[in-house]
Amino acid sequence: MIKLLLLVIALIAGIIVSPDLAGHQGYVLISFANQTIEMSLTTLIIVAIAIVAIFFVLEFILRRLFSVGSSTRGWFSGRHIRKARRNTAEGLLKVAEGDWKSAEKMLSKSAKYSDAPILNYLAAAEAAQGLGKTQLRDQYLQLAAEQDTESLAVALTRVKLQIRQQQFEQALATLQDVQPTSPRNPMILSLLKQCYLQLEDWKALQALLPQLTKANVITAEEAAQLDIQAQCGQMHHLSQQNGSDGLIGYWNSINRKDKHNPALVACFVKQMIVRHADSEAFPILRDAIKKNPEHNLISLMPQLTLPDRHPAIVSLQDLLANNSNNPTLQSALGQMLMADGQWQPAKEHLEKAVAIRPDVTDFAHLVATLEQLGDKQAAAEVSRQALQLAKPDQA
Repeated sequence: MIKLLLLVIALIAGIIVSPDLAGHQGYVLISFANQTIEMSLTTLIIVAIAIVAIFFVLEFILRRLFSVGSSTRGWFSGRHIRKARRNTAEGLLKVAEGDWKSAEKMLSKSAKYSDAPILNYLAAAEAAQGLGKTQLRDQYLQLAAEQDTESLAVALTRVKLQIRQQQFEQALATLQDVQPTSPRNPMILSLLKQCYLQLEDWKALQALLPQLTKANVITAEEAAQLDIQAQCGQMHHLSQQNGSDGLIGYWNSINRKDKHNPALVACFVKQMIVRHADSEAFPILRDAIKKNPEHNLISLMPQLTLPDRHPAIVSLQDLLANNSNNPTLQSALGQMLMADGQWQPAKEHLEKAVAIRPDVTDFAHLVATLEQLGDKQAAAEVSRQALQLAKPDQA
């Protein structure tokens, strides 16, 4: 714009000055080497203005040419971006539809011109896993990580895909790398819980429970259930590694509140039975039933193999004195009497049990007792009742 203004000023000046110079054109002599050029001053001014004008015109033409080239490149570039956006959107839909092959192709090819290539690579990684191409999945995850080396989204996507592929050790390693930077992240805590459960890392799960509750990942009730599951898991591991001695040592180390928890008592007794330490388990089970006569605890009593069943029988009889309508107590006492060879009292308690609560297992015990007593007719009738209970449509 400034150059055009200068050119206009020069032309106007020439128009103004030219009449004055018409009679006094002056004389200009230019000499270089062996050449000389002679002209009037007016002619020199006109030639100079013409040369400047020519330069201005050439510059204008060149700028237009370069501008056309730039706009052409911009058009092609914009076309690539528009196409990438379409392919990305369609690729994400294919991921949602489970069309892994089409999704992987669209998302990977459009990543170069995508507005957010990291999203393309993450979605392409999921598609690659859907195709069963774990190595390709990891390549896409690496490309996503290169877009943002500190992206938590990349790490969490990697973990989710690894968990889905049941690669729990790798997922746990990834989580342990990112947790220090985001220790309260609910997603990290939730994924850690999944890994600990799958890997049966019970101690680590127990240590994580306060953080899970504080971050509102789980409720207090869920935390209590997970704590029971973790402690039962630890008992199982100790039972396999150190036998009944390890179990007893663990039981003695837990707090009084846990020792009164029926679910934990049941876990302990079951593991002790597996390790043939029934006599050591009996006093703990007996005391727990006295304080909390739950069905799950009472039903464990007949499973104990004891050299002397009398204390267990007396314990159940004492409980029945105040709770004669408890079918589980009646059944447990009947089974203990059966094991002790006391068939007639066993029959009486089993009959009371099925009268209160018809149960196929109790009917089977009653049939066995009646057969031992030689009452085959009654045994057949009880068998018919058991069959009717088991298959009411066929009775």
